[in-house]
Parts: sequence; structure tokens; C-alpha cells
Amino acid sequence: WYVGEKCLAPCLENGKLQEGTISSIEKDKNGKSFAIVSFLESEERKILITKLCRVKASRGPWKNLIFDDGDLEKPYFPDRNLPSPAVAFKLSDNGDFIPYTINRYLRDYQREGAQFLYGHYANKRGCILGDDMGLGKTIQVISFLAAVLHKKGTREDIENNMPEFLLRTMKKESNNTITSVCFQTFLIVAPLSVLYNWKDELDTWGYFKVSVLHGSKKDDDLSRIKQGKCEVALTTYEILRLYLDEFNSVEWSAVIVDEAHRIKNPKAQVTQTMKSLKCNVRIGLTGTILQNNMKELWCVMDWAVPGLLGSRVHFKKKFSDPVEHGQRHTATKRELATGRKAMVKLARKMSGWFLRRTKALISDQLPKKEDRMVYCSLTEFQKAVYQAVLDTEDVNLVLRAGEPCSCNSSRKRKNCCYK
Repeated sequence: WYVGEKCLAPCLENGKLQEGTISSIEKDKNGKSFAIVSFLESEERKILITKLCRVKASRGPWKNLIFDDGDLEKPYFPDRNLPSPAVAFKLSDNGDFIPYTINRYLRDYQREGAQFLYGHYANKRGCILGDDMGLGKTIQVISFLAAVLHKKGTREDIENNMPEFLLRTMKKESNNTITSVCFQTFLIVAPLSVLYNWKDELDTWGYFKVSVLHGSKKDDDLSRIKQGKCEVALTTYEILRLYLDEFNSVEWSAVIVDEAHRIKNPKAQVTQTMKSLKCNVRIGLTGTILQNNMKELWCVMDWAVPGLLGSRVHFKKKFSDPVEHGQRHTATKRELATGRKAMVKLARKMSGWFLRRTKALISDQLPKKEDRMVYCSLTEFQKAVYQAVLDTEDVNLVLRAGEPCSCNSSRKRKNCCYK
């Protein structure tokens, strides 16, 4: 549920359902969710969320031919326990919220991550999301995209994603104003190994208009993007490098870079390409922003937020050198103290633009680990291969290494003639 949505709520007098509008959503001290519902008689009542029912939308004849009666919600995981109530999560007063279809599966730290991304996007600034691997950076990005693209995760998204000729037909048969123009287009750059995983996740978690700019159809997809028919474009580092001019002909709302630690060398082609891409809002995703030295940290941050840490020479003098000198085993007490101060100052300077949560930090929010051991018998082919390996001379030497040597020296084979 979300603020402004129509609902059916039970009447106090007779228990019959009557239509109202949700004016706010709140929780009590026990964690139960309530909605403040406004009715036609200007009356407001506080009602338990679980007692609300959805208002069935009026359906024209064209709808009956295409859709089932039920809403086609995305995502939907019937076997997964819901960590949160099925209510929308408000990101701003401008009407941007994470739809309830997604929010019900999010954990608190993931909402915080989506809020972090949204805050920087709304202020036209870049940032880095540096959570540990496995904490759902992809899902946090999708939650953010769903909010800024005003997705509902329901039938409404399906209708809005229809081809223009069908939307025009629908508009004639119903008095509603329907538009298919995408005013915002986001570019996601990822390694080829995870490119189609992004496509799968976007399809799982919502109804997004996605184009994969890779392979023989990329020219057609670029044309669709320029016409405003795409919301999210996926491509690789290599394709972006080869067709940079064409990518720069598109006005991107934001660029989101997976495995942003690849932008670690100022002289590398990948770094120069990413810095040449015309887009003010640059969002990086990485679980290992610092791999070898602090100069790599500067390079990634300078791509996302140019000038935040000063020039490379300034960063080396104020942060990199003091910290590295303080980490030497021969460091003096003065160098240790200077290094610690520089690290604290650097962390404070980055705190507003770099968000990192480790698994240890949010262990109370993570589900318990569940191990399942499944024993599988070898197939006939696998048995034959396994036996062939056992019959090799090298394996035979290992298996018989502890036996007495055949030369009757009384020593073991591995210590005598079969070393």
C-alpha cells in the first residue's frame, strides 16, 4: 500500500466495505502497520493494514481480452517469508517511493542503500555504493530505479509499457490519458559476465523497458533509446569504449557502473572512457574499492565525484603518503599518529558520498545460513572416468606409497625406489 492509493475498508457500524483513500501509513510500538484512511464523508479512521482490500479498477473491453482478473505483481516469491509489511517506502515528498511489491522483500539496510542512491540522484551528484558482495547491491539499484521511474510492479506498468499504437487504441476506448514517452533513461555498464544477470534481475523485480546494447542489434536498440522508448540500457565496458560517440548522443539521467573498481588506473582506457561519458550523475558499485593502494581509491572517487578528494598530487600529499608511511613496520610514533589522523579525515570527507556495509555490521538483519548436503551417485560415464583416473600410473604410485619397497630394503616405496 502507498499514500494516495484507494482502498476498501470495513465500516465500524456494519462491517461492510466502503471506499476510501490512504492519507498516511504508520507503525505502532509492536511493529503493526496501520493506515489512516479518509472516506467520502471527510471522516478519517485508523485501520489495520491487513484489513484493507484493493479496489478493482474499471476494465474496458480491451482489458478483458489481454489480462487475467488478478494483478500481475512483480516481484512475487511465494515461497519466501516477507521480512517487511507490504507497504510502499517513501523516498521524498515529491511522490517518489519504492513500490510495495519490492519493499516487502527488502531489509532495512537495503532501503537505506536505495535512499542513499536516490538522495544523490535527486541532488544531481554521483556516489559509490560499496557494500560487501552478497548484500544485494543490484536489488538496491533496482529499488531506486523503480522509485524514480514511478513503477508500481502491477498491471499499470504493463499497460504503460505497451507499444504506442496499442496505447492510442486504449486511449480512444477509455477516457484516461496514457503516455509511453520515457523522460528518464538510465545506463548500466557491467562486465559481460554479469550483463545478462542484470537483465534477468530487472525482469524479475519489475516491469522495466530494458535494452541490452550488445551484439548485432545494438544499433536498433540505440535508435529506440534516442526515441525515448527505453528506460534502462545495459552494456559492457568494451561496447561503451568502441561506440562512445553514439552513447554520448543520448542524454542519460544517470550512469550506473557495476564493479567500479575497474576504474582504478587514470591512464587506462576504461578510466578515460568512463570519464569521457557525458553524464553528471555517476553511480559506482563495488565491494572492493581499495585493492592495492590508495591511488586506486582516488581514481574511483574522482570518477564518481570529480574534485571531491582534490587533484592526484594533493591526495598523495594529504592522504596517501601519510597513511602508507604510518603503515610501515618501521614507522615512528609521529608517523603512526599522522597516518591515523589522515585516515580519519579521509573517511570523514568520503562519508557523504561513499556508503559501505559489511556482513558483520548488519548480521542482525541477515537471514540465518542454511546448509543442505545432497549426495549424488555417479553416472555410468562418471564412474568410467573415475576408474580410468584410478588406473593411471601416477595415482597407483600415490596409493601404494606406504607399502614396503619391492627391492626388499624394508623401506617404504615413497622413500626408496619410487620417490
